[in-house]
Amino acid sequence: MMNDDPVQLQLARKHLRDNPQRSLEICEDYVGEHPNDPNGLFSRYQALESLGEYERALKDITKLLELDTNTGGYSCRGELYHRIGDYCRAIEDLTRARELDEWEWKTSFDPHMRADSYARLGRLEEALADCTHISDDHWMPAIRGLPGGNKQEFIEEIKRRAALARQSHRQA
Repeated sequence: MMNDDPVQLQLARKHLRDNPQRSLEICEDYVGEHPNDPNGLFSRYQALESLGEYERALKDITKLLELDTNTGGYSCRGELYHRIGDYCRAIEDLTRARELDEWEWKTSFDPHMRADSYARLGRLEEALADCTHISDDHWMPAIRGLPGGNKQEFIEEIKRRAALARQSHRQA
C-alpha cells in the first residue's frame, strides 16, 4: 500500500509476482506479530489471492474492512467475489466502494467489474448503466474475467453475457 510499510511487507510485495508462496510466508510472520495491521492483512490477502486461496483471502480482506473501512478494500473484495462467481456480493461491495468515493470508483476497474457482475446475473439495464462510466477511448485485454477490447466490444460482450444468463435462468 504505502512506501513507509515495514521492511517485511516491502519484501513480501517484491516476491508477490515471482514467488507468491514466499510472499505469503513473510506475510504470515508479519501478521502473526501484528494481527490487526491493515497493511499486513492486505499484503497477506494479495498473496493468498494470487495462490488461489480465496476463502482465506476473503477472511483477511473482511477483517481489514472491519478495521479500516475504505474504497480500495471494498473494490478488492468485490473483485474477489466476482472471481469466485458470487456476483450479488460483488455488486454489493462495488456499490459500497462507489458510495465511499465515487471519483475513485469511476477511475478504476470497478464500473467494468460491476457491469460484468450485473450481466452475469442477466441484469442488462444495470450493466449498461455502469458501462456509461467507461471512457470512450477505453481499451484493455481480457483480464480478471472481464471482456477485452474497446468500449463497444466490451459492451457487446456484456450484452451477450446478460443474454446467456437470462437464457440459463429461463431453462432452470
